[in-house]
Amino acid sequence: MKQNVVVAESPSKLKMIDIYENKKINYDIFFELAKKNKFYIDQNLYVKKIFNNNYGIFAKKDIKANQKIIKVPKKFLISKNLIKDFILEKKTNYPDIKLLNLYFLSLPNFGYFKKNNIMFVDINEKKTILEFFIDQSPTKRNIGTLFDNFNNLDDIDKYIHLIFRSRAFNYNNISHLCPILDIVNYKYGEKKALFDDESFCCKNENLINCDEEFCQGYEDHSDIVNFYISYNFIPSVFNTVSIPSNFFSLNIPSNKKEQIDQKFWNILGNKISNKKKIVFENFITPIDFKFQMNSIVSNSIIEKNITKSVLELMKNEIKFENVSNYLKEESKKSFVWFFAHTLKLNYNNISQTIKNL
Repeated sequence: MKQNVVVAESPSKLKMIDIYENKKINYDIFFELAKKNKFYIDQNLYVKKIFNNNYGIFAKKDIKANQKIIKVPKKFLISKNLIKDFILEKKTNYPDIKLLNLYFLSLPNFGYFKKNNIMFVDINEKKTILEFFIDQSPTKRNIGTLFDNFNNLDDIDKYIHLIFRSRAFNYNNISHLCPILDIVNYKYGEKKALFDDESFCCKNENLINCDEEFCQGYEDHSDIVNFYISYNFIPSVFNTVSIPSNFFSLNIPSNKKEQIDQKFWNILGNKISNKKKIVFENFITPIDFKFQMNSIVSNSIIEKNITKSVLELMKNEIKFENVSNYLKEESKKSFVWFFAHTLKLNYNNISQTIKNL
């Protein structure tokens, strides 16, 4: 009996949006449609091109401090699965498909990322990057894994990964794209977007002058090296250092176990490790970390020495002499050069944090 044989289409023949295509968007139409969908956008805001594939939101007139600037209903957040289905031209459950189409036009194409993102370094460049760290470095291991995992993705998943890494907001521990709000550029020290059960909202802490850009802070990027890997630029000011989660462990006496806060620490036998990142804003030891350390060691000198030792471990992950020599000898400002530059900045930031203890 003759049987029907179904042959699977190759990915290249599947119907999908061309992720390499150059895009053009009319932001006035985009904003008007967003407003019809109950987005709030201050009437004095407008979009201006800063340079290729980089736009910002500026003020037409002075905007007083502490005003609601942008508010995005939660139902318009975009998940990874939704944007992938959209690219593959599958049916998507989104409140306004026309708005989604316009939003997609605001995103850089895949070719832009291939030219401008550190994740596309070649084998030799990756080797040079990893050689900036000592062999036992957790950061070296994490960055190596990041490169390896990225290289194993197909082009669509690479594209989505880079869009989310550079633009996404964290809501309930899940990354989402947030139309309109993700046009707002970064500035150190500015307020981050606030969210509740219904919406994402941005406010201005200070007066925004006419023709001044409105900027925001970004979520969960308290390390300049990871900031560069995510966003592919180095901010002019970045006065923050963070100890990664599970970076260090401490021996504790048995009689101290009951005092250990399990929201802050992992406990294994007579050892504890930091469950969360410990963030030093403006190079100052966070109060919650001091409080946690005081519950374990009552002596402030011992507490300071432990903190110093952990920061020294982070600093000594970097082969600083190798980094400095590379920056002196290499004049071409490649991905590797900028990565080396961020390592130098991070090394100096950690040194400043230690000095401030």
